[in-house]
Amino acid sequence: MKKRVPNLSLYILLIAVVVLMTVLNPVRFPTRRNFFSMAYQLPFLAFLSMGQMVPMLAGGINLAIIATTNLTGIVTAMLLSWLSGGSSWDASLFITLVAMAGGVLAALAVGALNGFLIGHLRIPDMLATLGTMTLVEGINIVLTRGYTLTGFPDFLIAIGNDAWGDIPIPFIIFVVLTILLGVLLNKTSFGYSVYMIGSNYTASKFSAIDTRKVIIKAYMLSSVFAAVTSFIMMGQMNSVKANYAESYLLVSILACILGAIDPMGGSGRLSGLVVSVLILQVVSTGVNLLRMDPFFVRAMWGFIVIVVIAMNHYGQHVKFPLGFHRWKRAEQSVDQ
Repeated sequence: MKKRVPNLSLYILLIAVVVLMTVLNPVRFPTRRNFFSMAYQLPFLAFLSMGQMVPMLAGGINLAIIATTNLTGIVTAMLLSWLSGGSSWDASLFITLVAMAGGVLAALAVGALNGFLIGHLRIPDMLATLGTMTLVEGINIVLTRGYTLTGFPDFLIAIGNDAWGDIPIPFIIFVVLTILLGVLLNKTSFGYSVYMIGSNYTASKFSAIDTRKVIIKAYMLSSVFAAVTSFIMMGQMNSVKANYAESYLLVSILACILGAIDPMGGSGRLSGLVVSVLILQVVSTGVNLLRMDPFFVRAMWGFIVIVVIAMNHYGQHVKFPLGFHRWKRAEQSVDQ
């Protein structure tokens, strides 16, 4: 049997980007301090991308993921203020956990609404999530009146800023949730159903798969990752606002496409998504250390996507030595 390496082009590109940034900035880039800083920043984009990946595997998309992230933070901040009598920064651990639970419930409500509109009413995912995005953004502005909410307790700040030994807590959370999501997608009936629905909705429906329930669960899981992102953001910025991180919506979609997640659904590996997030983070950090225009990062990200697409297309027509099979489309490399 011929062998192949899934997402080989991504691994090659990651090594190339790291080497390039090291050559361009040998003093500041390959340092412990820089990698420590990237470990703090990486989970923010990674969680948003994972939250985008789950509905995308089911053949959908979640345009409301950033609005859900901000809603989680706003609800959490308001509950903290209410339960602590206006002294959010002095809130006890119990009050903090209750407030965070309230934020998660708000995020789950948005996910359930998205799943109901798409799974039960069969409204196109882009239209449904565009509608909920607009709705939630409006709610966020009404709740905050456009102001920034600040002043959070130490426990919440620690989630985004503290470290366990030499390892940032956000990175530890990222590793744990990555493992759990990998098990959920590859070792459970839910994960199998998500891939099946993305591959062929009609066939899944006639294969005793409750497509409505699976779609609702997929969008609720997406909202869970939005909630985790919100807590990381609140810890790192010690504030929350109605329009934070709006530019990250397209970046989360970009990370999925770069990670070989099929936009039509049914195929893609979590490992590919993780590598793609690493690539985007290395590029972003490298450009910032070179003190280049921050907007140049977006151009670099677009260039990287074009390069990967070209490499994958070229690889489909080339047979590699050492027993490697022709590179195939991502849908052929999914572990069922």
